[in-house]
Amino acid sequence: MVALRTIPPGSDPLPNSFADEDLVIALDADAALDGAAAAALVEAAATSEADAFYGDIEVAGHRTRRPAWSPTRLRADPTAASPVAVRAGWLRATAAAGGDPALPLRLVEQHATVGHLPATLTRHKTAPESPSDAEQAAHRSRVLTADVSANVDIVIPSAGFPIEPGGAMAIAGLLATLPVSANASILVVVGDEFVGRIDELTARSDVRVITRPAGPFNFSAAVNLGLQHATSDQVLLLNDDMAALTPDAVSAMAAHLADPGVAAVGALLTYPDGTIQHNGVVLDDARPLHSFVGWTPEATAPHGGLIAREVAAVTGACLLARRRDLLAVGALSTGFPLSFNDIDLCVRLQRAVGRVVVEPAARFTHHETLSRQPVITAEEWDRWIDRWGEIEDPWYHPGHRRPDDPHQLHRNADHLEPIEDLAPAAELVRFPSLRSRVHRGRAAAVGA
Repeated sequence: MVALRTIPPGSDPLPNSFADEDLVIALDADAALDGAAAAALVEAAATSEADAFYGDIEVAGHRTRRPAWSPTRLRADPTAASPVAVRAGWLRATAAAGGDPALPLRLVEQHATVGHLPATLTRHKTAPESPSDAEQAAHRSRVLTADVSANVDIVIPSAGFPIEPGGAMAIAGLLATLPVSANASILVVVGDEFVGRIDELTARSDVRVITRPAGPFNFSAAVNLGLQHATSDQVLLLNDDMAALTPDAVSAMAAHLADPGVAAVGALLTYPDGTIQHNGVVLDDARPLHSFVGWTPEATAPHGGLIAREVAAVTGACLLARRRDLLAVGALSTGFPLSFNDIDLCVRLQRAVGRVVVEPAARFTHHETLSRQPVITAEEWDRWIDRWGEIEDPWYHPGHRRPDDPHQLHRNADHLEPIEDLAPAAELVRFPSLRSRVHRGRAAAVGA
């Protein structure tokens, strides 16, 4: 039978009376376990092979609702999973100290399986201790091990339309914000609908124009054609109605690919007025929703919106990945010509390759859908539901309030305070993977 054992910080070694399957959590004298949450955690541990668990936390009366396990977030906020309850056997096998403030980082390094209970597990008068700067630097050196090429090919499907009537091509404005590279290419994919001047694009030495076959515009097919011509290790998918706000935006995104466990990286996109258009994607009842739409970036800071972190998906308007990974999962599905192609890609990348991350330090202005109208066809929606059903997003806290305003669905993704706390239950424990279940609408249709 699993037991949850408490020890003071710094305790090592563990008492022999602790069974290997027991959970060990280090608590200061001013901290206390929530009895109901602790019981739910023990119940979950009894039926799971997970190495560790953590919960939400309350410090000095302030409740923090945490996402599922997020190794990238931990590099920016190393107490984001503290205190963590770890199996005594895992601690013994890895020679880790149960009271070490850097224990969550050790779990990342050992690729441990860690579950999150979306309920208050511990209450503290003061915040848990953070690992030292030296420990954090050592963690980064152990985790960020992949070579990241300085070369990033950029694939941009373009119709050539202007941002403003009678103005210059939207893509011309984007190119003006991207640094010239002697070793990488900007691959502009054009088709019948292109209305600009090709010679204006090719004036830059690093721009190559690729003409796609005649026929209706298909974003996925256009991107895939660009991927075939790309030669760099990393590829950035970019809409033509963008402008880089930070000069090192691409390199800030690429830095995450030094973590072999990261498969794709997105950026923070703002509207021309400076408010957010995209800061990661939340999946709610199968609907992909952009987080914090209309907020200023600074206003999201209390909700973790300025921290690089794992998310269910990022928009294909600005998505960086390794070319080999994109090709390994079949690139973008042409069955989604306009919508859901990016979310579908992110789900497949997470299942086959690794995590999806959003980097708010990389910022672009997005003149969204200026070159084409935002239309989600019934065929694409049906195909999305038929392929994936209702995906449970582990980084979206189930206790967040969902306004469910049909005219402002994005508000469901804004991490608003819940109406009431969730009652702790073992079945609520979440792991960092995207799980599908039959969507209720699909189930009703099948049963009709």
